[in-house]
Amino acid sequence: MAKMKKQSTSVTGTNLLHAKNHNRRAILDAVRRHDGLSRADITRLTNLSAQTISNLVGELEEAGLLLAGEPVRQKRGQPARPYRLNPDGGYAIGFQLTGTQIDAVLVDLMGEERCQLSRPVNHPDPMQAVDLLVAASHDIIAKSQLDPARNIGIGVAMPGPVGIAGPTGIAPGWEGFDLAGIMSEKAGCPVFVENDADAAAVSEKLYGTARELDNFVYIFIGHGLGAGLFLDGRIIHGAKGGAGEIGHIPIEANGRPCDCGRKGCLERYVSLLALYEEFDAAHRDDLINDQSLTHIAALSPDDGPVRNWINQAAPHLNTTLQIISSMLNPQAVILGGLLPDPILRALWKEVIRLQNTSGPTPTGDTLPILISDGNTYSAARGAAALPIYQEMIPDFQNMLKVRDNA
Repeated sequence: MAKMKKQSTSVTGTNLLHAKNHNRRAILDAVRRHDGLSRADITRLTNLSAQTISNLVGELEEAGLLLAGEPVRQKRGQPARPYRLNPDGGYAIGFQLTGTQIDAVLVDLMGEERCQLSRPVNHPDPMQAVDLLVAASHDIIAKSQLDPARNIGIGVAMPGPVGIAGPTGIAPGWEGFDLAGIMSEKAGCPVFVENDADAAAVSEKLYGTARELDNFVYIFIGHGLGAGLFLDGRIIHGAKGGAGEIGHIPIEANGRPCDCGRKGCLERYVSLLALYEEFDAAHRDDLINDQSLTHIAALSPDDGPVRNWINQAAPHLNTTLQIISSMLNPQAVILGGLLPDPILRALWKEVIRLQNTSGPTPTGDTLPILISDGNTYSAARGAAALPIYQEMIPDFQNMLKVRDNA
């Protein structure tokens, strides 16, 4: 078996004159990954020249994105100032939009939530949604009492896939609608749109369990089921934006009917709606109609219907993770989404138990299965991470150069 190369932990820049924005991102990413770096440390990690680092660090400090600490005496040479991200250097707003609710979070550069708000909606059409989202962005900025000029941008997470047949579960009329472009004009700032699983994966990469991972899969368990594929340092969307739609993998022949028209789709067994089906009609309706998720938060993994669902969902999820491991060879799979933490952990434990009886992956390893650092606002928080991701992470697709540390 061939020896696998060690994953890189550094991002290199380029000294091309036209790549200044890339180099700024490389510096911010280095400081994000390794708090308290000196200019010499940043030079070593990015492979940029000392003069380039001196100029750009000065610009980033003047812009309020980096903070310089007190000089620290070195074993050799002059004392060096450690740099860290300035949490107050900027902020971003993230929305999770469904057919019945808008959840919003405002986060600083470190990913710390500064403000939240939620408000009900009634299956808005696209232009109604734009007006609602722009108004909510103004409201959350006012509520946070932060400087509007420090707003980096807005991210919107929606049920996926986005851009194919419109987001599912919101309202008719979304097919082909340019939400990012139209909303950006009205809001006066950059707007980024992703499906909820991809948005949550970006958040996990920036702030959570996946900070040091360049290849991972985020499983978003919501009303449906999706996966954010973060591979070779970037989100993979696929040819038409449908990569990661694992909820419609046929997992059981002639199984439960799915809204997509087929039978036995994975999300008919692994999702909030699948969990709700384990309850009697009255209780099920209460859960389905509770957009704030307070009813499901009161459930326990020891409740009979919840335990029944875990016992049914875990084998299907375990099979899917084995397929993902064989096809994509990720460093880890991360479970997250809208499940309350106790139920998510109980599902995770059962999947781990099943994995231990299945044996190692084709590479001879055991696939690490981790739990997300997020919460029920994870998609909104992930959406807020999108503008920061664009500001702080180098353009992996076109300009990333990774140093081989093998």
